[in-house]
Amino acid sequence: MAPLTETLSSNLNLPPNSYIYKIISTAPRQDFHTYSSTDQFAVISSDDSLRFLDPATLKVLPDGILQQVNGSITCLERVDDSTSNLVATAGRDGLIKYWDKRSRTTALTIQSPNKLISSLVCNNPRNFIAAGIENPDDGPGSSPVYIWDQRKVQTPLLELIESHTDTVTSLQLHPSMPTLLLSASTDGLINIFDTSKPDEEDALYQVINHRSAVAHAGFMLPTTDIYALGTDETLSFYALQSQEEEEAEPTPKAFGDVREALGCEYLAKMHWVGDEAYLAAGKHSEGYLDLIPVEKTIQDPPLQYSYSLEKSIRLPGAHGEEIVRDVFTDVHTHTTYTCGEDGHIRAWKFADDESMDLDSAAPEQAPKRIKDRKEKRKEKKEKRSSEGAETARYKPY
Repeated sequence: MAPLTETLSSNLNLPPNSYIYKIISTAPRQDFHTYSSTDQFAVISSDDSLRFLDPATLKVLPDGILQQVNGSITCLERVDDSTSNLVATAGRDGLIKYWDKRSRTTALTIQSPNKLISSLVCNNPRNFIAAGIENPDDGPGSSPVYIWDQRKVQTPLLELIESHTDTVTSLQLHPSMPTLLLSASTDGLINIFDTSKPDEEDALYQVINHRSAVAHAGFMLPTTDIYALGTDETLSFYALQSQEEEEAEPTPKAFGDVREALGCEYLAKMHWVGDEAYLAAGKHSEGYLDLIPVEKTIQDPPLQYSYSLEKSIRLPGAHGEEIVRDVFTDVHTHTTYTCGEDGHIRAWKFADDESMDLDSAAPEQAPKRIKDRKEKRKEKKEKRSSEGAETARYKPY
């Protein structure tokens, strides 16, 4: 198992006890896997801020802190892949906002019919915006997906009201079939919609039952295969339904609960390094994150996915006893970036990389970092408990 070395770390001048939810590159990209070299990072955090960072130093850029961009922020997404000047945020205030990274101002604001936005996807060339809604209550409710034409944002173009009964955790468009929208929810369902259809009944193309609450789901690009990561750390792969009615659906590849098999306690995400897929699997009690390659056998039968523990890459220390929320790898600089519930963003490289910052933290510092954070973690748990933030239900934020 190859280890990475931590080369940079920053808390971005965040308030104490802040989480960093997500990190994205604002560099142009030609397709899902191919980015230009990262010019800036955009990150969102639990203080409801949007920050723009220099990837070389992890320092906030001049005028790079936008405060209170949403009330209870939940989402950060790219808007336009070709120029990459716009990023989108959304939150429980029901607002979707486009932000120009050059002027640091809003370029578009949309008010959702339902507040509590929990997921978001944008496609600027198609003028497409979709938002999924959180269910704040125990038991089934209604968690719609709203779709707008960004040229006419006063009312949604399409409202998918009946297809999910719990929090919508993931939304994704397939780049080669841009009318196909994937949605996933803690109701256990993954739905595929054909958004060219005029109403929900006609638009619903496929329903997949993962049989446990879905934390993350998406396409295994460039294929149309679908992955699902459950809130109970289950892993499965599914096939997109064929348009040929007589063609049988392949049997899903279901791994079940992978915590024991992978030596992890949680699945952070399906992570991409170029066009290679990795499971980002963490063990906060021992303070590490593993990037575990996911591979597919080309020959029949379909959906023959497997993971390779012997080829795993370990980030020793990771974010101590705190959970890693997001991971991004810049293939141009061979640098992996992580952010998490310790309120830090960290940069990682292989130890033999000559461009590594030799004065930065080394893996042997990790045990001290874990120890130093025990009190902080305890304080954060007590704070969340006193505010009533922790419940038995899955909370993406």
